[in-house]
Amino acid sequence: MRKAPRSFSILFLGMSFAIQIACAPAPPANTNQPSVNVNAAPSNSSQAKPAEQPGQATTGTIEVISVPAGARVLLIPTDGDTAGEPQSKGSTPATISGVRPGKYTVDLEKTGYRFFQKDITVKKGSTVKISATLKKQ
Repeated sequence: MRKAPRSFSILFLGMSFAIQIACAPAPPANTNQPSVNVNAAPSNSSQAKPAEQPGQATTGTIEVISVPAGARVLLIPTDGDTAGEPQSKGSTPATISGVRPGKYTVDLEKTGYRFFQKDITVKKGSTVKISATLKKQ
């Protein structure tokens, strides 16, 4: 008895393919390999989105060091006309990964020292390095 062909759609590196698989009857007992017919044809689907290439980053990284170490790191989004909520990112030395591209202010605070601020722009796939020497109050 022969089964009806089945159709599948898959997304492979941004291209959509329609695959039709027709299953043949069971192979003879002396063969270990099943018989399968596969016909693949590209489909011009408007829903297919370009896929990210492996290793292609969509975020950036910020590396922050200070003298003395141990300063609290705050990251403040500043895209547009207003600043966003400050986000605590630990203390120096700090590596902040997965940062969306855009403009930010990095604020360093340590008791007994003046605060330090620097405006930066994060780009996808790149690292912004900040080195600060904090001054005593």
